[in-house]
Amino acid sequence: MRNWWIWLVMVGLVALAAACGGQPSSNVTECDFGGQTAVTLNILDEKGLPQRLVRVQYRLGDGSWEALPESVNEQAVFQEGPGTYQIRLEKSGYGSEEVSVVVTEAEDGSCRVTTQTVAVAMSPLECPAAEPTVLEIAVESQGEAVVVTAVTPNGRQELTCAQGGACQQFQLPLPRPGSYTVEVTGLAGVGPMTVEDGLITYPLRPSQVMLRQVNVEQTLSLSGADSVRLELAVTADEVGCPLADLRSLTAQPEPDIASGEPFPELGVSQVNNLLITDLSASQCTAVPQPYPVIYEASLPGGTPVDEVSVFAFAEGEWQVAECGAEDGRFLCTAVLPNPLVGQPYAYKIVAAGEEMVGTSLPFDTVCLVFD
Repeated sequence: MRNWWIWLVMVGLVALAAACGGQPSSNVTECDFGGQTAVTLNILDEKGLPQRLVRVQYRLGDGSWEALPESVNEQAVFQEGPGTYQIRLEKSGYGSEEVSVVVTEAEDGSCRVTTQTVAVAMSPLECPAAEPTVLEIAVESQGEAVVVTAVTPNGRQELTCAQGGACQQFQLPLPRPGSYTVEVTGLAGVGPMTVEDGLITYPLRPSQVMLRQVNVEQTLSLSGADSVRLELAVTADEVGCPLADLRSLTAQPEPDIASGEPFPELGVSQVNNLLITDLSASQCTAVPQPYPVIYEASLPGGTPVDEVSVFAFAEGEWQVAECGAEDGRFLCTAVLPNPLVGQPYAYKIVAAGEEMVGTSLPFDTVCLVFD
């Protein structure tokens, strides 16, 4: 056979094909665990209640740590398939917690994970300081009787002067985190009323209130305020000690000059003493005599003097009082019968188009005696 070598090649190829076809093949199925909950983590506080705003980090096996994109309220869910989960929890004012959870694949080959549910209770940090944490409050004002009152998680308290005596240095103990309110009264406010170019004016007196804790401080500059209400949050620092968050500080002065609201408020009050008694009283049996009844008006800054009128109602009609500025006060006088027996009585003020009745006694069964 001249082509015997061709026959040998063909026999070899057939044998090789038979040898390859005889080997068993291995088909490995890879499971897809996407969307399956591997770990459900319930986050609690020290009282066993759901914890909020917790920073959560985790890693699977020896992988890198990853952080959930947002702070977690109450429950975190992980869906990364089977393996060992290391989970770390952090929240300001609480000690960090770490838990390890092993998640296995179901033994029935169903490509399912055995979901694990665990609960972790976070414990608040305890401040190691022996001395109470305090917030220093320093007041600079021309006011002679500054009073500082605080409302804390422990209740309401009036602060005593840190140096004793009539000073303007105070200390507020911070027992624990929470919301705090500080009220400072007796500030310089405004000076005596004056008249400039026919307008009522008041000089604004400056005051300062400074809050300091350790090396952090904030100063408020106030103008014309009689008092100020401060609100701030106290959080816990890295070791659990109360720390005043001065960035959260809000101030509400009274009056608030920057608001543009008129101050002081329009009003009128009687200066004389007034006795209201029965018609049969001895003071009411005398013949009524003309008597000057004096009123003091409270006028907002910027009020034109020539647009202010005060009236007293007696003997059935409104009587105009004579008014004028005197030693920082706006005083008015109306002449009324004294005693005023069995007659309605009232007084009112009209200023720059605004009207307010100061008092009204429409009694016809009583006697009014001015003194």
